[in-house]
Amino acid sequence: MDNELIYGNRIYLKPIAAEDTAMVLMWRNSDRTVRNFYYRKPVTEEDHKRWLADEVDKGEVWQYIVMLKENNAPIGCVYIQHIDPASMTGETGVFFSEDAPEGQGLATEAVKLLGDEAGFNKLGLLHLTAKVMTANIPSMKLHEKAGYRILKEIKGETCTDGEVVDSTYFIRDVAEYRCSRRPLIKAKTGRISELEDGTLEISVPGSKSITNRALLIAMLADGESVLNGVLFSDDTESLLGCMDALGIETEIDREKCSVRVKGCAGRLPKNEASLNVGSAGTAARFLTAVLGATDGGTYHMDSSDQMKKRPMAPLLDSLKDLGCEVIYEGEEGHFPFTLKPHGFNKDEVSVDIGKSSQFLSALLIAAPLSGRDIRIDLISKANLSYAEMTRRVMESFGLDSLKLTDGNACGNVSAENGTEPEYKGYIVKCGIPKGIVYDIEPDASAAAYFYALSPLINRPVTVKGLGWDLMQDDIRFISCLEILGLAANTAENSPEGNDFRVVPLAMNPEKTVPLCDEKEMCPEDAIDPDSALTVSMVNCSDQTMTLAALAPYYGKKLVIKYNKHLRLQESDRAQAIVNELNRAGYHASIEEDDSISIIPGELKAADIETYGDHRMAMAFSLLGVKEKGINILNPMCCSKTFPDYFAYFDEIMNLM
Repeated sequence: MDNELIYGNRIYLKPIAAEDTAMVLMWRNSDRTVRNFYYRKPVTEEDHKRWLADEVDKGEVWQYIVMLKENNAPIGCVYIQHIDPASMTGETGVFFSEDAPEGQGLATEAVKLLGDEAGFNKLGLLHLTAKVMTANIPSMKLHEKAGYRILKEIKGETCTDGEVVDSTYFIRDVAEYRCSRRPLIKAKTGRISELEDGTLEISVPGSKSITNRALLIAMLADGESVLNGVLFSDDTESLLGCMDALGIETEIDREKCSVRVKGCAGRLPKNEASLNVGSAGTAARFLTAVLGATDGGTYHMDSSDQMKKRPMAPLLDSLKDLGCEVIYEGEEGHFPFTLKPHGFNKDEVSVDIGKSSQFLSALLIAAPLSGRDIRIDLISKANLSYAEMTRRVMESFGLDSLKLTDGNACGNVSAENGTEPEYKGYIVKCGIPKGIVYDIEPDASAAAYFYALSPLINRPVTVKGLGWDLMQDDIRFISCLEILGLAANTAENSPEGNDFRVVPLAMNPEKTVPLCDEKEMCPEDAIDPDSALTVSMVNCSDQTMTLAALAPYYGKKLVIKYNKHLRLQESDRAQAIVNELNRAGYHASIEEDDSISIIPGELKAADIETYGDHRMAMAFSLLGVKEKGINILNPMCCSKTFPDYFAYFDEIMNLM
């Protein structure tokens, strides 16, 4: 590691070392520091040196300090310590000498520095966190001015001297991710293994879609449920926060990815609450439907600005038809609004799922609470794979429903007549789910980014736990790699196998086992006169951005067919794809037939805008494997579903 990184004559960053002990302890033990610090007691020189020897020197803890100087004399430091290589997060704090000038302008400058070149890009961090006593107003203002945001507030934490104080936890995220960086501190997630044959074996977090469905159904269950393999992300935390506000008891073990939920047997403990679903579409739609099915209460519903732009009207119209009052507090058909439910007063309802199948899934989860069997009629067509996922999770908790359709479970083209099936709807049986132990599948959407990396880094990739019996359609993305001629699923992945293994075609696998009928994603007539390849992403639309980011590796004209709702998600994803590919040197455009045309160009350095969309951030990082000047702006929007994605990406790049 570098011995010293100089920034002018007032501030410099360096690794902490034994020779700094006397000076740092002087600041650490000053009355001014102890008064505002949680440990509330002096630290001896022996304790400090022992800590350096036991943890820092062994590489278990990294500690850097930003030395603060006034008139060439050191007056204190902002430290950064307890760096976690698994999440690339470091904790910061401030020590001052007794004779340091009042006010913390210099410290603010130093903390900002940590969030720029020094703290993030040099060290390789994705986040900086700080824990501040809420009563310490100067420190609160320091972190706010330095660009930190409040992560959480905790009432009644105990200091080492026994005093109980309120705490505020701050976090600051990296503003951009440089795909070419080689940080001083290497990411080590503990979830990537390099096998003897060169295969990368990767464990990804649990499925976001299944996690949120299971949490909500467990909340309504009769008895306790234990959910294993839970994904902890912004979306999950939003739903857990709403459950807490509704009086649902949970025990959370983030290290073991487990949540114990004490179900309410269909009767929520609180019949009045103010809830904020953040940007979580599943929580927004599913929780709204569940609250709308209850008999009595008042629920004030709010969301992030991003979620306020996404449609809610089809679901809210169905709830109104079933007897729920909806009072809009802003734009009609969008957050925020107030629900005043009176129980479902009908046994039949229709729902328009043209903009999102989540409206159907929401009603499927809520319907059993009504005390009667309910028929849900569909008045538009859409891919029903996520609704089928909902139904399968419900069945695991003892709920029963019957699908009324002439087509198959994924809404694919009928083999008999080559036309789309007619979707009729569902009949949902009334009942209360039962508390169970439930294991959540790994996230196939997260896995897709690593499968896509396989041909780019010329390494086989296995994602543990993803086999043939999956509820998630995004696993079909492997077929896109086969269609583009980049990689293939290997023959040993028989239907009895557990883990899909993708091998770059450059390594010449002898056989492939198709994951699904490729004609569905790439029909025989999908080659146009200009030799363009057309791929349909209708049935795994969340991976449309991933396929688009592979266009520079395909090298020919590519046309991607997409679902219309692609333009109504966290961003207008079709437009975002076109904007960012053009920015990076390719020629992309939106066509009138709901497709994106991508014509080869020369990939060039670019700052990639993510539009606050987690899938844009993760997918377009793939461009950085070929072009080292790719910078991903606002990369930590991926915290919505995969907070540690860029730690995984860093670790894989460091293995190359």
